[in-house]
Amino acid sequence: MAIGAIIGLLAAGAGAYSAYNQQKAAREAAQQAEAARNQARTAAQEQLRQMQAEAAQRASQFESQLALTKQQTQAFEQQNAQARQAAERQIAQQKQSSALAIQQQKLQAAIQRQQNVAPVGSRVRKRVGTPAALRTSLEIQSPLSGGVGMGTPNATGGLNV
Repeated sequence: MAIGAIIGLLAAGAGAYSAYNQQKAAREAAQQAEAARNQARTAAQEQLRQMQAEAAQRASQFESQLALTKQQTQAFEQQNAQARQAAERQIAQQKQSSALAIQQQKLQAAIQRQQNVAPVGSRVRKRVGTPAALRTSLEIQSPLSGGVGMGTPNATGGLNV
């Protein structure tokens, strides 16, 4: 029985050793799996940080591009407003000069018509009678002196007042 016990002990020892080796292999596999999991987690976190950084960069780039576009639009609107104001001033000036030219043409035409129709006066002063004769003529024509205007009521020279 001693040999049977030895063989039993040897078999039990071999079984324990085998179990120990299996446990050790399982522990090493678990550690390797844990290391792989940690490495995958680290890689995923690094990839996430990189994606977030790229997204932040794109957002910043978008915001700066948007601000630049707004500035360009505002500058373009200001240029358009200035050009419109300049055009309006030029149109107003042209209207004013056109109206002035038309007025001058009308004035020249009126002056020309007047000069062609009747002379305004002569350059030489005509003397008609003497001052005493002119006074006598006025006295004769005066309604107060019993002249031409005497046939009318109130002696007012024929005015209906």
